[in-house]
Amino acid sequence: MRQDLVLASLLAGLAVAVLPAVLTFYLAAGPTMWLATGVVVAAFGVGVAYTADDRDADDAPAAAQKTNCPDCGSRVPVADAACDYCGAALDARDDDGA
Repeated sequence: MRQDLVLASLLAGLAVAVLPAVLTFYLAAGPTMWLATGVVVAAFGVGVAYTADDRDADDAPAAAQKTNCPDCGSRVPVADAACDYCGAALDARDDDGA
């Protein structure tokens, strides 16, 4: 049996075994415990959201500017001399056709 299936089966079995006890606890504890649990979960979520690492998005290279090939219409980088798709020469005009 694959290792990921074993782990999933163990987690599912644990959830089935623990769920009745958790439900009984929350029913016996009442709304105050529900509110406290909600506050803790919300605080944890806000903490994770504010400490998320944004370095991957900041270090991403800027997308190359592209234009349409005048012959086939495919998107090609502005700096290319010829279309990668049809091989047509790209002139030095700007995107508005002027």
